[in-house]
Amino acid sequence: MIAPRFLLTLRPVLGSLLAIVAAFVVGGIFLEVRGKNAWGAYELLFRRGLGTSYGLTETLIKMAPLLIVSAGLLISLRAGVWNIGIDGQLLAGSLLAGVIASELVGRMPNPVMWLIAAAAGFAGGLAWAIVPAILRVRWGLNEIITTLMMNYVAINVTSWLVKGPVKDPDVVPPQTRLIARDSRLPDIPGTEVHIGLIVGVAVAVLVAILFRFTVLGFMLDVLGKNRLAAVHAGMPVARLTMLGLLLSGGLAGLAGANDILGVKGLFQGNWNPGYGFAAFALVYLARLNSLWILPFAAFLSFLTIGGEMMARPLEIPTYFVEILEGLMLIFFAVAVFLERATAGRGAAEPAATGSTVSSPAVAIDPVAETMLSRGEQH
Repeated sequence: MIAPRFLLTLRPVLGSLLAIVAAFVVGGIFLEVRGKNAWGAYELLFRRGLGTSYGLTETLIKMAPLLIVSAGLLISLRAGVWNIGIDGQLLAGSLLAGVIASELVGRMPNPVMWLIAAAAGFAGGLAWAIVPAILRVRWGLNEIITTLMMNYVAINVTSWLVKGPVKDPDVVPPQTRLIARDSRLPDIPGTEVHIGLIVGVAVAVLVAILFRFTVLGFMLDVLGKNRLAAVHAGMPVARLTMLGLLLSGGLAGLAGANDILGVKGLFQGNWNPGYGFAAFALVYLARLNSLWILPFAAFLSFLTIGGEMMARPLEIPTYFVEILEGLMLIFFAVAVFLERATAGRGAAEPAATGSTVSSPAVAIDPVAETMLSRGEQH
């Protein structure tokens, strides 16, 4: 009995893995149609992305902000809120962190400066989510539309600020003052990866603890699964909805601060890493499971770095990785549909035979019930 239940627990993850394999197959067909050697491209992708110290280092560096962004997105999705404004919130937090850090560097110990700049980044992302949160809670406006529109506002507002009020007057390009390399986040001992990766892992673990062991996490989960049940249970639905969106925005801003303090050292006018789309792919492939975002974040980070490293020698567009991510989501939706169909048949068979024993096929993960489910595998 234990083995079948264990395999049943892994079934949703296997569905995600099959979606990834299918995406690679279809992506390979696309490359062959374009006259490229798909096998050679994938071989180079894995060899340069995982087979070199440079590739591994860059993968882990890229993984840090992606983990933080995805953890925040997971909170909002499990609370039943679609935060499409991650990229705008990240830009707002990044700019604020870059300005604050460049003003404080040299005036206080670096660790204190890092903490203040990180808090500023979190506050910037949270502030950018306040308007959609109020519009959703007060007037019931669809947060998908409002958060999406706030992305465009953020792009233009940060671009204007970095070209004017907060621009470094000593350089021509639109950017904030540069934070010297020795004032940025230090590397993890024995590696060339900054300690922001530890922050990313810690955030993912804290979100897992939130949903597994706290009343607040339980209420957010109930709200995401069944809003009417949360209302009838007397839960503060409006505050929980706002909290889910604000925490998501704050963590997006913290991810931007992570990049500024650990890698870039400044905010540039044309910089937009676009973590939002990758975060959606990551969180759903991880089946809204707080801990499963760790390996999937590592995979998508490797995919991004390996894709960049194979693009030039093989003359493959860098957006090919985004094509793969889109295909993964499509095949993930197919996997969810098949799991729901299987669950329906499993539930119908005992009813038809009059059996009182429930079919184990029904016990699939909540994402297979609906793309909007917010369950966690326990």
